[in-house]
Amino acid sequence: IGVLQPWIEYRRKEGVAVGTINHGLKVVRRILNLASSEWMDEYGMTWLQAAPKIKLLPDTHKRQPYPLSWDEQTALFKALPAHLAQMALFAVNTGCRDSEICGLRWDWEMPIPQLDTSVFLVPGYLVKNGDERLVVLNRIAQSVVEAQRGKHPTHVFHYHGKPLNHMLTSAWKRARLRVGLPQVRVHDLKHTFG
Repeated sequence: IGVLQPWIEYRRKEGVAVGTINHGLKVVRRILNLASSEWMDEYGMTWLQAAPKIKLLPDTHKRQPYPLSWDEQTALFKALPAHLAQMALFAVNTGCRDSEICGLRWDWEMPIPQLDTSVFLVPGYLVKNGDERLVVLNRIAQSVVEAQRGKHPTHVFHYHGKPLNHMLTSAWKRARLRVGLPQVRVHDLKHTFG
């Protein structure tokens, strides 16, 4: 991390958050790990013999997850517009991220007739780690999907016929204020599932 110290200090002087600096360090760490394990030259040798260890900065201001209680879920979902309530219910029952839910497409669905359900295989470009994600549907998530079936030709979730880019809308913000949960983020639905 010594070589990166001037960059870290420069970013701190700019007032950049520790989380943002750590994200940059993670990118460098990933590149170095690839250079020592996967990327090879014309002789089949990795670019680095071993990747140096890069420790992240302690982040004392990192926001803690806020899993919602049953009562909080009920209140929030009732306050949300119908399309967001369905997406939120799907999120707490699958653990999917906002981008995975907004981008969820019908052609990713795979029926499992033996179990009388289906799953979705989300492509890696929508998943945080870049790997395909298998979304297993419990009874509630399956009922949400069935309620959406036939409403849009390509996307499971939409608003007035158009796919959404994110769930954190002004309607989400108003709903969480109305029920006294101003701290709740869309990502907390994933923590609630967990």
